[in-house]
Amino acid sequence: MRYLISILFFLLTSNNLLSQNTISLGIKSSYNSSNINFHNNFFPQNIKTSSINNINFTLVTEILNQKKTGIRIEISKLKKGWAYDEINNINNTYYSSEFEFVNVPFLMSTYFGKKNLKINFALGPFAEFMISENSDEIKSNFPGEPFYFDKLRDNKFSYGLMAAGGLSYSKNGNKLQVTVSYQYNFDNILDVEVKNQNIPDISNFNTLSISFVYLNNFIKKQ
Repeated sequence: MRYLISILFFLLTSNNLLSQNTISLGIKSSYNSSNINFHNNFFPQNIKTSSINNINFTLVTEILNQKKTGIRIEISKLKKGWAYDEINNINNTYYSSEFEFVNVPFLMSTYFGKKNLKINFALGPFAEFMISENSDEIKSNFPGEPFYFDKLRDNKFSYGLMAAGGLSYSKNGNKLQVTVSYQYNFDNILDVEVKNQNIPDISNFNTLSISFVYLNNFIKKQ
């Protein structure tokens, strides 16, 4: 958690947010592929899972200085999880374990290039809070599974790092962007209390997204 606070402090102090800034608002549409890294260190083994895919929409605001560097904040409802299918499964059972989060990345954003078409890169931490999950349905349908998400034991709040890059075309105060981004959760979704061979002690989400973004410059200070 201290790494998250340090990165946020750096982003806030490394940009002049009070003058000579362009402020943009917009929306992002994304195709997301989410999976989880399951590993058991105490009883060394990897548990293979398959990805789940979904589409979501994100509100975006960006504050840039005259050097085209600044801060980008996004907020969305994002689905993460994993699947057991014909390729990867336990006990020959097939289902998806799905979690919905309010996801808020806080990124340093910068642009390279002098023409309308520029390269965009963004990096920074994100925080998220779980608002729904389907563990009750899984427990009911598949009572023989070795582990489930436990509302009393496991983590509803999580954080991690996000990196994004892509192309940005700007004209008359409008931007159209195509980006690829990757989120990695530092916090485990399963908060293991007693180590055993059935429950992984490492359980980190990773999410790859391809996005289309529209931004409009509604405030421009000179």
